[in-house]
Amino acid sequence: MAPRVGRPAPEIRRVGPATEPVTETLVLSDLHLGLRTARPAAVLATLERWRFRRLLLLGDILHDGGFEGLCGEAWRLLRRVAAIARDGDAELVWLAGNHDRHLAPQIRDLLGVEVLESHAWRSGGRRLLAVHGDGFDPTLPRRPGIARLIGLGYGWCMRRLSRDGEWPRRLDRWWSRRAGLHGLVAAGAAAWAGALDADLVLCGHTHAPLARRFENARPDRAPLTYVNAGSWVERRASFLAVDPTGVRLVHAH
Repeated sequence: MAPRVGRPAPEIRRVGPATEPVTETLVLSDLHLGLRTARPAAVLATLERWRFRRLLLLGDILHDGGFEGLCGEAWRLLRRVAAIARDGDAELVWLAGNHDRHLAPQIRDLLGVEVLESHAWRSGGRRLLAVHGDGFDPTLPRRPGIARLIGLGYGWCMRRLSRDGEWPRRLDRWWSRRAGLHGLVAAGAAAWAGALDADLVLCGHTHAPLARRFENARPDRAPLTYVNAGSWVERRASFLAVDPTGVRLVHAH
């Protein structure tokens, strides 16, 4: 049974791009490099502007087509990510999403980065868990091959049947709302994280920034907080800055 929604999550601070660009962990999700609506130049500018000890890539960094057909800006961004991993400027954690999980061998071979399923760490006395979130999405086909074909079809529609990618994006948002996807993923992630004694769980996948507080299944435990990082393919991109004081949900330019 999913945990009940509790009181609001006061430690989540929603801030604009002018916030102080220093944090312990910078969390970026759902870049979907390869789609027409991707913003690799804006992501790279964010990496250059912010100072951080850990860069957490929360899945779906690449779309299903992988490295083929990426623009020059996307390659510049990926080279920067590879340099972070290689030079040790910060810890790099790349988690798998439903659109780039099958690309893990290529990511390892081309960029020297291992792709993980989840990540756990402690900050400010709290246990944090991060996972893309597609495992809590009951609308996804369970067969990876079918899900991949759907993703490829979505990308083809953006490139061939849409001038700016807007109508496929609107269709995707409509389906997510109709299916109640945001609440389903939040509840599933909270139940999973609660079973692992976490205090806070971070997800992507739904492309919608969201913070919810859930009552813990164990009465002796404090409520658990779910935070979704949003994406870089919607009109208003967002990401997370996590440190011992809490979580900032940052709306980019």
